[in-house]
Amino acid sequence: MTGPPPKYHEPVQGTVFHGDGREEELLQHLQSLPELSSESTADLSLSDRSQRVLDAIHEFGKRENRYLMSVGETKGRQVEELIREKKPKLILELGSYVGYSAISFSRHLPELHPNSIYPADWPTSNHPEDDRAGYVSLEKSEVYGGTAEGALKLAGLDRNVKIVIGGSSSSLRHLRKTLNMPRPMKFDMVFLDHLKPLYTIDLKVMEEEGLVGPGTILVADNVVKPGNPAYLSWVRATPEQKRHSLSLGPLKTQPAPTPNPSDADWQIAFRDGPIDETRWVPAEAEGITAQGDPGLLYSSHMLDGWDPYTGEKDACEVSTCTGRED
Repeated sequence: MTGPPPKYHEPVQGTVFHGDGREEELLQHLQSLPELSSESTADLSLSDRSQRVLDAIHEFGKRENRYLMSVGETKGRQVEELIREKKPKLILELGSYVGYSAISFSRHLPELHPNSIYPADWPTSNHPEDDRAGYVSLEKSEVYGGTAEGALKLAGLDRNVKIVIGGSSSSLRHLRKTLNMPRPMKFDMVFLDHLKPLYTIDLKVMEEEGLVGPGTILVADNVVKPGNPAYLSWVRATPEQKRHSLSLGPLKTQPAPTPNPSDADWQIAFRDGPIDETRWVPAEAEGITAQGDPGLLYSSHMLDGWDPYTGEKDACEVSTCTGRED
């Protein structure tokens, strides 16, 4: 892994760093660039065309007060390598934002699965469900979802990606119906990059709905900056530890936040069982509750990296579901 990227912005936590019009401005900017026009990209490979859009998004984010919440190159390239290695057919993303990660990760699917049916053709396809491939991205904001759809179209990936607008927890509870996705179909990979307090409850919903299971690879961004002790304590726990935590019942009030460990302890921290935060459901879950499937076993490790604009240390937690212990 290379060193940290140049610093373009000061740390943004505690400031306004999204939702102030920059997302709409980004789409307008992308659509105005001559190098992204259909005439300029007609003869490019999908890889080169999509990379032009990624580069343009990144350059926009360097502007003053235009920081963007993207996975960035150092972490993103490692996830792309994982996709090329593991060859997932169905990928679920929680948190589209402006479409950077959807472009980065979905662009490999057509080459890996050239004969599969992609989201644009799912409603009219008579093919068996196991012929499906594609990238499904959940996004609460219609504005962000619209920006992501526009960026995906410029990248030539709009037929490969389906964006579902709505709160993540409720969308996950109804996702099988939304996608006409019968059991036992599940996602081969899930990328979590939305509101951090929702990571744990949304994973529990996915476990209950069978959207994840043995063989699924979870990739959770921002587990170091700003950190996510609750999520890490769930995916790193044993089934016995999770069952004990669930037996204590839910918490009605938010517990005190667990501090992040020192830089040297991230890989070994949060292995003593689910912490109290896993028993609390944030209001953003909109009344959705779930206990998950505590019998699922995960093997976890971190992909180290940095925030692409502030240079702060960050990481993705990669958790492979290796089986179930009943």
